[in-house]
Amino acid sequence: MRFLPVAALFLASSAQAWNIHQNMVNEILGGPPFLSEPAKSIRVPIPCQEDEQKQIAELSSRIQVRAEAVPLVSKRKCGAGKPESLQLLDLLRMGFIDEPDHGMDQDLPESADPAGDRNWMGGTSGPTSQGFRHMVFPGIEWSSPLATLQIPFRKIGAAPDRIEVLGKVSSEFIKNGDLFFGIRTLMWREHFIQDLLQPFHSSQVPDPALLPWKDLFSGFVAHSTRTIANYHYAYEGLADEMVRSPEERGIQECLQGADKKVFSDWISHIKLPRSKAAGVGGALIAIFGDYLKSKSVDLPRGQGVIDYYELLNARAETLEAEDEKSLSSSEKKDLKRNGEILEGLKSLRSHTCELMREAGSLFRGDLEQALQGVSSQSKTGK
Repeated sequence: MRFLPVAALFLASSAQAWNIHQNMVNEILGGPPFLSEPAKSIRVPIPCQEDEQKQIAELSSRIQVRAEAVPLVSKRKCGAGKPESLQLLDLLRMGFIDEPDHGMDQDLPESADPAGDRNWMGGTSGPTSQGFRHMVFPGIEWSSPLATLQIPFRKIGAAPDRIEVLGKVSSEFIKNGDLFFGIRTLMWREHFIQDLLQPFHSSQVPDPALLPWKDLFSGFVAHSTRTIANYHYAYEGLADEMVRSPEERGIQECLQGADKKVFSDWISHIKLPRSKAAGVGGALIAIFGDYLKSKSVDLPRGQGVIDYYELLNARAETLEAEDEKSLSSSEKKDLKRNGEILEGLKSLRSHTCELMREAGSLFRGDLEQALQGVSSQSKTGK
């Protein structure tokens, strides 16, 4: 079967999407205020340790996650000491949004994946086995098969299901007055929504140029999987550096806008990252060239080093016409390469800004909607 080699693109990467989601949330919260004053004044009781552990066990059974991978927040034994509470904004900064990347979706039983999507999205064991829940590839579009290339042709990936399930669970907790687990599971839901906005999580092959075509007849399957994972990781690293770097105010301002949207259906919200996939892929090719296709580079396994800060702060080399004439062919080649990198970074910033703007808008809208009508009182821990 002629398509068989491309079936390797299961993306056996860690499926972390934006690397550290909390960095994005911190920037969103640092922007214009968007929560009502009553909401900001809410103090959320922290359950005692035994109650938290019990709720995690019940929750893990209900939504099929590994309870042992969900960390305990409380240090207080039930009945000992004074119950603790936190301001809502402090709770949002606790890192709950990154918990889905810490193992709760790994090494799950077959019943958690009845469609067998893991066979195409990282396997059934180990860190990559969480990938099927953090991505969705909606299926090949026969009107543009090359741009939407994927194997198998059907929809694969459970991210939309996670968003729906966690939305229901979070709403129930909040309605019943348990703001601690209501907010915690809401942040899990936002994690998967943000995952969908990462082009590598909505397009199996963002750009065919990312594939190592020179290896078509020599280990194409293995090299393609590793190469796509390398570009995936490199984009995560660059995007995270953009969010954290003081010099990247443009990206941070994209996150900190004032607009609000409420997540509706995944099909609508996946259109933006899908439309950006080829642009992001092309920008990464301009920035890294074929370096990430090298057999000696495997970023998920720590092979190959990229200084993202230095890369993002690269500057154009300006020369007088007389100076340029005196350059050797090698120096001219380096100068041209520097220009390609800068153009690639400019393009990548533009695409990433639009994706980050959408992430910020959805976070603000979803959080505001979830907290509508919530009083400043909720159930207290023992």
